[in-house]
Amino acid sequence: MSTALHTTATATAAARRRSLLDFYARQMHAADGDDVDTYAGTFTEDTVFRSNALPGPVQGREKIREATRRQGDARRAAGVVRRHLLTSLAVTELADGALATRGYVLLVETAREGAPQAYLSTVMEDEVVVVDGGWRVRRRDVLRDDLPPSA
Repeated sequence: MSTALHTTATATAAARRRSLLDFYARQMHAADGDDVDTYAGTFTEDTVFRSNALPGPVQGREKIREATRRQGDARRAAGVVRRHLLTSLAVTELADGALATRGYVLLVETAREGAPQAYLSTVMEDEVVVVDGGWRVRRRDVLRDDLPPSA
């Protein structure tokens, strides 16, 4: 590969990674800020969200919106603030142009007049695609470290 092509490919990959990191930061901010519509909008219409903490998959953007609203209502009623801290993000290109990502998400919880403390530690595995010029999650698997793997 020529130097010019290599430089262009490297710059394109770096820009793509920056946009992906920005996407995740905005998604986590929306979740933590109870911006349910923005958070739900980061998923595809037909998304599938699975977790070893759930009895079954959550399918579709509207179900994500409903679940996020319920969780936020319960958290606010309890006087708790949560922050999602995403680290160690690994990215792999998939054959169809999507990206597979894997990262650690530590949830920090702060109760009213309390000290922040680690609430949950998870592994988040996504497939993300470009829809209408922006990233969207088409599949998410969240594996809580304190629970056995899903069957």
